[in-house]
Amino acid sequence: MTLTPPSPHQDDRLTAAPTGRAFPARAAGISSIAGVAFLLLLVLLHLIRPDVSTSWQTTSEYALGEFGWLMVVAFLLSAVGYGALAIALLVRHQRLPTRIGAVILAVAAVGTVIGGVFVTDPIDTPQDQLSASGTLHGLGAGLALMFLPIAVLLITAGLTRDSAFSTVKRGLWWTAVLPPAALVMFMVAQTVLLGADGRFGPDVPIGWPERLLVLAYAAWQIIVARIVSGAEQQPNGQ
Repeated sequence: MTLTPPSPHQDDRLTAAPTGRAFPARAAGISSIAGVAFLLLLVLLHLIRPDVSTSWQTTSEYALGEFGWLMVVAFLLSAVGYGALAIALLVRHQRLPTRIGAVILAVAAVGTVIGGVFVTDPIDTPQDQLSASGTLHGLGAGLALMFLPIAVLLITAGLTRDSAFSTVKRGLWWTAVLPPAALVMFMVAQTVLLGADGRFGPDVPIGWPERLLVLAYAAWQIIVARIVSGAEQQPNGQ
């Protein structure tokens, strides 16, 4: 019996898929690490900044005063998490909902950068007295706040049609519920808690709803990044 050695072209085909999946796997891994680092910094800020009230002040206010630079770093880590996940999805996944969702996720990352670079004003600052930095922070944060749930639903719709994610389809959909549900909860809380004058203050306990929103967004990003990274490292990943 004669054994025919594999041709160089066969070797290329055998190694092309793992090599092609290496970059998106690394990008998704970076996304997961950045998301975890963001949450750890946020926990640290809660411990070292007791002057910021968790009941009525938002997490953005950790950027004011002592150790404010840590909150700026946290914002940028969150942006890296969103951006790296968007890149991982755009590089490997061809389904249209996934790609559109990844582009929207990249827009949310840009909004997060803007929200981090431009420091907020105190939450009880009247609208007609907002600084340029506070206004830009609000625009950037609002962009990320409103766009991310749209990205979540589109990305999930695309990934769950991919055979590489068939075993985690239900988990992806359960995870996808978190950001939209948290956003609705936050907006309802705002509507219910704000007084007739529309002013925030110590008597408007919006702090915890906002923190739950931040946690839901970060949890989705970390979980999906880990799922994508794991799927890309599978020998038969698609």
